[in-house]
Amino acid sequence: MIGKGKSITHTQAAINYAIVKEKAEILEKRHIAGDTPEDITKEFQQFQNLNGRCKNNTFSFVISPAVEDGKKLTNTDFREIAREFLDKSGLSEHQAIILKHQDREHTHLHIYANRINMHGKAAKDHYIGKQSQRIAGEIAQKRGLTLARHVEIERKEQAKDLIKEIRERFENAIKTARPRNLKEFWDALRANKIEVNPTINKAGKMQGYRVAFGGQNFKASEIGNKYTIAKLEKTLKAEHKTQNKWRFKR
Repeated sequence: MIGKGKSITHTQAAINYAIVKEKAEILEKRHIAGDTPEDITKEFQQFQNLNGRCKNNTFSFVISPAVEDGKKLTNTDFREIAREFLDKSGLSEHQAIILKHQDREHTHLHIYANRINMHGKAAKDHYIGKQSQRIAGEIAQKRGLTLARHVEIERKEQAKDLIKEIRERFENAIKTARPRNLKEFWDALRANKIEVNPTINKAGKMQGYRVAFGGQNFKASEIGNKYTIAKLEKTLKAEHKTQNKWRFKR
């Protein structure tokens, strides 16, 4: 089982992503009543406003068991894992929302916890990533689940198969949808169940994009260098010219 953790500023956007995700399921809410990202964020802010010094005032955690483990775990199991994780992280009395994502076979948890407690004190975030993995490892060992290093090997093997499938869908989108530009190409990918997320730099300009499929997330260059924005735009223009010539000849 893999555990990841970080402190973030974009609370509402993060919770919104987790809630609207296909097959997302809220397993538990702690010390909050709201159901929407906006309402939950406002409830977090009631205590975050007590500590103006802390900017990254929400914790974002992901707990990912191995694929086969995820198939066997019930919602009760996932709740117990999340509760133990929060307890061991010193966040048992903090506001939190626990969600389960089930992308294909890869079932995993997203936990968003208020870093600020009900007295306005911020929990420490030093080495939060390493701490999250350590705690996830302890829980996995206690429950007889696959440990992180084995999950990573499994995910790398799964990634190879996913990249091959994504590459095939990319080529199919170019040939069948005949997109003239990036937007049309991305629309064609989304129609093929591939999420597309443009990467925007600090200057507000698009510098690349990532795709999500089968529970994993990849940079365009990981799918293939020919699918980076610069090269893809050239490919689409060339395809469009070829199609126009063919129509003219006919």
